[in-house]
Amino acid sequence: MRIGFFCSLVVYVFISACTPYTETYAPIEAIGVHLNKTVYIGMESCKECHATLVSDHIQTAHWLTSSKINSPRLLPLLEAEKNYFDLKDSTRLSYTFQNETLAQEASRFPFAAPFLVNSIEIIIGSGTKIGNSFLGWEDNSLYQLQGSFHLPSKQWMNSPGFPPVFQAKRSIFPRCLECHTTYAQSENWQSPIPIDRYNKNNIVFGIDCQRCHGEVVEHVKHHRKFPLDSTGKKIVRYSNFTQQQRIDMCALCHSGVGDQIFQPSFSFTPGDELRKFLNTQTTGAPDVHSNQVGLLTLSKCFLESEDMDCMTCHNPHQNERENSIKFNARCIQCHAEPKHTVSLVGKELDCIECHMPVQNSQQMKIQITSDSLVPVGVRTHKIAIY
Repeated sequence: MRIGFFCSLVVYVFISACTPYTETYAPIEAIGVHLNKTVYIGMESCKECHATLVSDHIQTAHWLTSSKINSPRLLPLLEAEKNYFDLKDSTRLSYTFQNETLAQEASRFPFAAPFLVNSIEIIIGSGTKIGNSFLGWEDNSLYQLQGSFHLPSKQWMNSPGFPPVFQAKRSIFPRCLECHTTYAQSENWQSPIPIDRYNKNNIVFGIDCQRCHGEVVEHVKHHRKFPLDSTGKKIVRYSNFTQQQRIDMCALCHSGVGDQIFQPSFSFTPGDELRKFLNTQTTGAPDVHSNQVGLLTLSKCFLESEDMDCMTCHNPHQNERENSIKFNARCIQCHAEPKHTVSLVGKELDCIECHMPVQNSQQMKIQITSDSLVPVGVRTHKIAIY
């Protein structure tokens, strides 16, 4: 009997040792599928090995650039002194909160019952710099609502680009979502005319790991099977990219909207040549709001470097906005003994504030009151002496 028990125990231990470790993991579930068959999965699978990276990333502007309406995203809006905004034609846009829902109500003087109520279902913008805009659905058509929230002043305002009088909505075309989501399936992505209709169940909100690292299903499967393999397999490795390939990955969304679109940006995969998808060459000076790459490439730092790219100064996995200590330290890596022509005695050394100052955008202007347009101030990425 003891021999039988011992043999059974040996067989059990042997089978357990040979059973793939993947049985302890949750099933890999698709949260979106590209028309080219790329499968998007939730970042919970990434957390299995990269818990710190994921927890840091969900605090970044990239991840927060779009989401469905939820309680945490509504909290800043509740701090507004007044939940309405008045337009020039005596229309008032009011905002009502109930549980985890938000609605825009349009009424006219004397502001009795609203003549139009729109449910707000999607929040756009990280809220870390300017604020948030809001989207809603009409069947499968996606549209932007007229009111936005200005975070610095904690006020509701007219959405950028809207007239100062009431306009019910504005269509959201694919180019908007190409930089504010990881993926959104258009009902007719090959149409030469932009359309505003999408598959509601095939949108991956925020910019998650897969937008920059490509499809990760096989990567996850490999490392579940071989958990002791510490070298990333079956995934994009930026260390293998050229300088231009690394820059193109960021320039996809940080080089302006593009004068010409040759292919949908959602078809771009890490390592592709951006020029095959967008014409990012601008006729005038790059704007501080949307063309950070264009400004960087005009900088002496960039022109005199063989390998400088966006990640030389930015850690895309962490929220480092306005962290002057970290950014100054990165400047010092190359400029250990800066030569200044002005006296810095009694002044705090801040490379960024002097050499990358906040400038007014010529493209992005916001209407906080009913009769004024104010340019948005954005830190320039042209590193220079000002």
